[in-house]
Amino acid sequence: MQITQQEAQSIVDEMKASIHRDINIMDESGLILASTNPARRGQLHQGALRIIREGLSSLIIWKDEPEQGVQWGINLPVAVNGRLEGVIGITGDPREVSVFGDVIKRMTEVMLESVYQREQSDLLDQARGLFVENWLFSEEPDWTELELRGRLLGLDINAPYTVALLEPAEEKAGHPEEMRSSLLLQMIRTHLRESGGHFCAVVRSKIIVLLCRTDRGQAFEKIRRICQDIESYQGLGIAAGISDISMGAEDLRRCYLEARTASTVAVQYPAGRVLFYDQVSLEFILQSIPPSIKQDVRGLVFSSCTPREEKEFTETIRLYFDQGGDIQRCANMLFLHRNTFQYRMDRVKKRTGYDLRVPKDGLLLFLATQSV
Repeated sequence: MQITQQEAQSIVDEMKASIHRDINIMDESGLILASTNPARRGQLHQGALRIIREGLSSLIIWKDEPEQGVQWGINLPVAVNGRLEGVIGITGDPREVSVFGDVIKRMTEVMLESVYQREQSDLLDQARGLFVENWLFSEEPDWTELELRGRLLGLDINAPYTVALLEPAEEKAGHPEEMRSSLLLQMIRTHLRESGGHFCAVVRSKIIVLLCRTDRGQAFEKIRRICQDIESYQGLGIAAGISDISMGAEDLRRCYLEARTASTVAVQYPAGRVLFYDQVSLEFILQSIPPSIKQDVRGLVFSSCTPREEKEFTETIRLYFDQGGDIQRCANMLFLHRNTFQYRMDRVKKRTGYDLRVPKDGLLLFLATQSV
């Protein structure tokens, strides 16, 4: 029987709650895999062994036979997809428990079918994840092999894709990562079925969605609906980053990096949000930095400045970044000569020790202006 002891035990416990009788599940070798009577787990059940060896449709035992490892009751074979998987046994007076036999047998088979389908789905999810991971991260991918594997999974790697990366915007207790990913994938696929070519998988603990031949508006609306449904159903905030459209199989890596950058920023918001890569600006990134750190940086940068100088320098720094570092435009905005604005920049350097013209210094100066 290709199910775990835990899964089998869950089945017998649920059955007992319905009929209030002890129930055993025996595997294909006759061993009691799960039982509502803990003392019987792991024992060899001779009745089950007879059913398996002789192909019996049922076996009724009218009295307890401790030396044979059996108790009175009814035992029935359990089959899934035409294959004998084991035996289900109901303990008790056969005249009483026989009425439950066919129902319990069928319920067990249905539950086993569900377990197998979930296992097959999990295996397929793993295959999808490995495929996308090889596509994105292999140093020297075999494009011919990837194209063939993609076709087997229903994916054309040469089609144009928009990449979306989804991840929880918060940690929720009681939901293991594996279970959460499985539930999210099921919900996402209900949205992706409405049109062909889309794909989703778990890659490095994040859910990646590939939207085939989808424009910007369609991509945003689809990902937004997915996030909303997950949040309303599970109470789990979801953040998503969305890339530009890929230009071919090899270009998907660029799109993945774009989506990852956007999701890294989006996840900083408590409720989660959907963010395109081209919406990720320096301001967005700085919003993820705790206010206390920004305040400390401001105190460091302007430690030697008077309040009046701090205000003037803040305006100069912000204007410089707003105008993309174009000194002439900055001067025009203030109705100043170009040299006058450069003089202001020189004063910032002299009083703070940081030069707006140096990228590393400029970033620190910009960060210092974000705490007000």
